[in-house]
Amino acid sequence: ASGLESYVRQALQMPKSPPMFILLDMKRPRLDLLQKYVNMGFLTDPVALGGRDAVNKKLLQLPEEDKPLGLQKWDEWGAPKGAPGQSPWHPKKMEHELMGWMMAMHMIDAVEAALNVMEEDANWRENVLQRNLSLGGMLPAPVTNVGNTGALSILQGAPSNDDSSKWHMNRVSCRTSFLPNMFGNLNSIIESGVTKDEDDMLQSREDSLFNGGWVMDVGKVERETKVKVQKYGGLGYIDMKTALYGIPSSGTLKLWLPYELSATNPVQSTGDVIAATYFNSVVICEVNEKRGDKECNMLSDLAYEVGNVAVEKAGVTQLKGVASYLKKDICIRLDIPKDAKLSTKGSDFGLPVAVTITRSDVTRENGACSISHVIWEHNVV
Repeated sequence: ASGLESYVRQALQMPKSPPMFILLDMKRPRLDLLQKYVNMGFLTDPVALGGRDAVNKKLLQLPEEDKPLGLQKWDEWGAPKGAPGQSPWHPKKMEHELMGWMMAMHMIDAVEAALNVMEEDANWRENVLQRNLSLGGMLPAPVTNVGNTGALSILQGAPSNDDSSKWHMNRVSCRTSFLPNMFGNLNSIIESGVTKDEDDMLQSREDSLFNGGWVMDVGKVERETKVKVQKYGGLGYIDMKTALYGIPSSGTLKLWLPYELSATNPVQSTGDVIAATYFNSVVICEVNEKRGDKECNMLSDLAYEVGNVAVEKAGVTQLKGVASYLKKDICIRLDIPKDAKLSTKGSDFGLPVAVTITRSDVTRENGACSISHVIWEHNVV
């Protein structure tokens, strides 16, 4: 539930908060977490949705013709037989329809309640806005404990200096290579070290392309799955797990992370400015895909520079339990070295980050190094 709490706390800091929060899960620890945020007054109407969990199992055991209409053909997929994704944990067609119906009924109830408020309170707009503003961007103390991750502030925030019961979150920025991407593409922070390739992402890349630069690509399983999906018209999938992949001959990847707050004391010259004054931490995540035991290890097979200063091994830590895939943690946190410096681009300033592969036997076949998300936390100055 700690990963969900981090998500909730970030969502509560977004414009027009609190958000409409829908959780497709019925696991008790996560339900309890949402309930606590409701009880504290920070979430007003979160929804936990579980299609099959709402169905009386005895009804599914009836003869097909005796089942309620919405439960008939319950075990049939909407896609043709043999299409990708037909795993037992995925909802089938009628379960999707049931969840849509449940949300529609919930929204109708909400609309009726809203109409009652509007009829009874002529100043409803101002009162609702005032209620949302009354929290002043503050958060409660966290419910879960992520102290062992080494990334408390970026995940859950920090307590107020004058009241430990009130917490706040620093501004967090993110760039990703995953598609679709409306804002915040990973390419926007790349300085150098990438091989440009205009070929279709579903076409296999030659090994020679990786000599002299990291390459935007997709993993073997992802490519095979997307090719299969295309045979069935796409099946509505618009996502793709693209990532930057590198091997030792790809060289150093250089990134530049802009400071995206309005600084009270903007940087004019970066020569003597300590980077940690403006940046609190950097998190880098690899692509979430199934690979072998010989794959690149972000913790041990890569060297990092932040602010043109090498990050010591002790300053590179694995984020435990909050970002994982198939029980493998996929994100690392980088300390900001005390001597790290900023750099400028015109009137903007930011933090240089460099990544170099140090293990000589990293290969594409066994699992190249990959980067799919870069997240950084600002300090308010």
